[in-house]
Amino acid sequence: MKVQVGVWLVNVEKVDLSANSYILDFYLWFNYDPSEITLVQIQQFEFINGAPSTYVVDADENRGYLEYRVRGTFIKTFDFSQYPFETHDLAVEIEHKSLDLSQMVFEVDSTSNIDPEANVAGWNLGEFKTSIKEHSYSDKTFSRFVFGLNLKRPILSSFIKTVLPIAVITTISLLAFLMAPQNFAQRITLGVTTLLSATAFHLSLLNGIPPTGYLTFADKMMLSVYVIFLFNLSVSVYITRFVEAKRMDDAVRVCRRSQRFLPVIIIVLIIIQAVAL
Repeated sequence: MKVQVGVWLVNVEKVDLSANSYILDFYLWFNYDPSEITLVQIQQFEFINGAPSTYVVDADENRGYLEYRVRGTFIKTFDFSQYPFETHDLAVEIEHKSLDLSQMVFEVDSTSNIDPEANVAGWNLGEFKTSIKEHSYSDKTFSRFVFGLNLKRPILSSFIKTVLPIAVITTISLLAFLMAPQNFAQRITLGVTTLLSATAFHLSLLNGIPPTGYLTFADKMMLSVYVIFLFNLSVSVYITRFVEAKRMDDAVRVCRRSQRFLPVIIIVLIIIQAVAL
């Protein structure tokens, strides 16, 4: 038998990246043939990736219609490889508890959609999708109704909040290359201070997501920043040795060469980041 399933997504109330969860509010309905399946059987479905609260809005066994209002928390493992420029799919999966594929098949109601006034603070709403999948267990295969919404981070906002601050910190540290070799103490102090600031910013940047077993785009970006800081401090220490040995000509030579080599390093790192993104 076939059962038509539809959904109207009212709103996305909250997205908790650190907990890999999100709170959705939506209407869910079933259209079915009462001569083939009973209302009680239709009610025996379950949410695979959540345990939300539900209440019946309309139940009419004579015309084969059942509608719920659903609100609750759903869970899905997010992909943070492109963080903080990532996109996420918020999905809900529904399956019957006992009727397998040979007994019942879900169909998508074409009127399913998202409310035009739905919004998520800090995110851009992408495509709303519905689909039917088959999920196999050890001995049975079940029909599964899946719907979801794609969320995208605003690029400009993410750039201003994440890339711009670390770019400013790095630029300040690079002012050391404009200092005279004699001011080696100030060069090292500036490099160390800005390095500590960059490290603190890196940690705060990762506080918004759960621990991951892979490098995010933010991690790769910060690795590039650390390379620049390492180059800066290495040159400063090298110059310090020449100044302390009163070899000013060598100190000036190293300073000038590092100034010429610095743009090459920055360009290479930018290209690497562009490819990674």
